[in-house]
Amino acid sequence: MALYDDVLTLSADDPSCSASGAVQENDVITMTCTFTYSGNWAPVMRWFNLSYNFTDDNVTLTTNDTTVTSQLTITASAGLHGSQVTCVTYFTPPSTLLPTSANNTPGYTYNWTSPTLDVQCK
Repeated sequence: MALYDDVLTLSADDPSCSASGAVQENDVITMTCTFTYSGNWAPVMRWFNLSYNFTDDNVTLTTNDTTVTSQLTITASAGLHGSQVTCVTYFTPPSTLLPTSANNTPGYTYNWTSPTLDVQCK
């Protein structure tokens, strides 16, 4: 009789991401990444930009058993002109115990980078 350790398995495609919104100063820009997966650990999605710090106030996160959607909503400003926004998707060890003895965090990372923002000042 063989003994088997619990093994974490992950099945997923890369996130589907998009950017939309006007390019006039003070208009709203929305960027969304959706990640569909199967397994016990949900991914983390973070938004970055070299010239702007995004806070949790800028991000809406929606999750269910197989999908995580992260939506960044920001106001176009001169400081964003010529920059790009990146959504990084990765896994971290869970903060609570899951019904498994697996202790390996999936080594998956995906970076989506938006088109260069062209904000026209009014």
